[in-house]
Amino acid sequence: MASSQPGDIAYLPQELFQMILCYLEPVDIIRCRRVCSAWYQAFSNPVSLVPILKRIFPLAREICELSQIGPASCLETYPEETLCKWRLILDRVSERYYRLAHGRPRSAKKYNLQGTEHEKGGCRLFEVFPWENHASHFWDTMDMFFEHAFWTYEKGLLVFPNKDEGGLTLLDLETENTFMIPFVTAQKVIRRIRLQDRLLVVEWAEYEAFHWLNDRDKVHRHYATSFDIVQVGHGWDITLRNEWKIMFLGHPLGDRDRFYSTHSSSHYAIYVWQPNRSLYTAEEDAPIESLSIWNISQPSNYRASLDPTGRLKETVDDSGPSLITRFSFRELGFYSVRQGGLPGIIRLDIDSNTSSISITEAQNHDFMLTELGNPLEYTPSVLVTTIPFAGQGPSWRRKVDTFYPPYRGNCAMEIPPWTITAPWPCYWGICEATDKKSRVSFCLSYLFSQNYKDEMQTSRLMVTIHALGSITRLSEKLSDELSAKGKICGDERFLVGENEYNQLTVLRF
Repeated sequence: MASSQPGDIAYLPQELFQMILCYLEPVDIIRCRRVCSAWYQAFSNPVSLVPILKRIFPLAREICELSQIGPASCLETYPEETLCKWRLILDRVSERYYRLAHGRPRSAKKYNLQGTEHEKGGCRLFEVFPWENHASHFWDTMDMFFEHAFWTYEKGLLVFPNKDEGGLTLLDLETENTFMIPFVTAQKVIRRIRLQDRLLVVEWAEYEAFHWLNDRDKVHRHYATSFDIVQVGHGWDITLRNEWKIMFLGHPLGDRDRFYSTHSSSHYAIYVWQPNRSLYTAEEDAPIESLSIWNISQPSNYRASLDPTGRLKETVDDSGPSLITRFSFRELGFYSVRQGGLPGIIRLDIDSNTSSISITEAQNHDFMLTELGNPLEYTPSVLVTTIPFAGQGPSWRRKVDTFYPPYRGNCAMEIPPWTITAPWPCYWGICEATDKKSRVSFCLSYLFSQNYKDEMQTSRLMVTIHALGSITRLSEKLSDELSAKGKICGDERFLVGENEYNQLTVLRF
């Protein structure tokens, strides 16, 4: 790069040119290309760009792929096609983090979700009702409820009931390609869908009840169907793995019976909470509770929904997933995790490697609200109890220094603890979506002024972006497009939420 035009920065020696680049922001480097063809070549040279990328964006997804590249001086020997790729990476990553820092997504796209209303013969969405009170709050009642979000996200994949396609759809957010889930939704009541460890689990009930429990409640058989999701080339292969009945006696479709679940690639756990309907022993603070663990690791052709009585299981070798253990309410009480009339459970996690399940509870035992106290300063204490579900071993109950926002609906059972946004008041928080590798975080929270009492009735929900040391908010309009269900998901490239018009909104940065 010897100088043929004295004074022109584009013809400076490489070492001096590199020193100048260190004072420029990536967006300035891109703007400099517009000056002339000489500047375009100089400011597009990967020998200069790769060190800048590694210094400013060391954790960005694309930059991590460059970690095996040798010294910058060796880059000149690479083919032009590879050099062009690195130029595009600089442009893409620089634009993304510029938009993250300014709260300006590159695009916003919406997808129509199937509504909870249903037609005869079609599919029905019926949420598991949330608790009316929860131990994570400082008052007996909650400040806000969010309805259940019938969609699930994991590592760039989104599964949702597509109104336009009439079934469950898998959307690859990177390629924007869609794939139909081979699950027949007709004559089914979907209760919950969850994608975890590249295994999709659909929890559903039969459309018609099979018996009446009493004058008020009729019972529906409930099942879970799982699908393996495997990447093949640029697409995804979706294969049915197995199906099992998740509750032996069924479950009412009502507002008093609740169940919550989790799964790993090989195990499934379900916690059931039901009111005691006995005329002789019923107590408001003594619900019937149980926790069951299933082995779902092996593919099976057995269909529990085609054998509702379970008679065929005894006559076939392939009988589907097996129940490993079941903890009754007495055993849950022994481990100090029985919830009673004021539940505190906020999360379930399975560790298949240690054959254990962890129950996380958020409780308000350490907080006293006085007349002068500010509830925005309140943080629930968090207890985690780990119980082995196979073999022999002790349980482990401990208080942990993690933060969970208070329970405000069933989506709160799916969110991880606060990470980057931990210094912010925990009670403000609704949901956080964090890309741990790139350390980019999106936080859905209340927006309050200094005077809590005056703002409680007029507070808004806002999305805050934390990226590379910068903190900014999305506009009110964009925040409204994401916050209707109190659930957001994503990584440094995408942010997903739901608006009040029953639409999924995907922001791309």
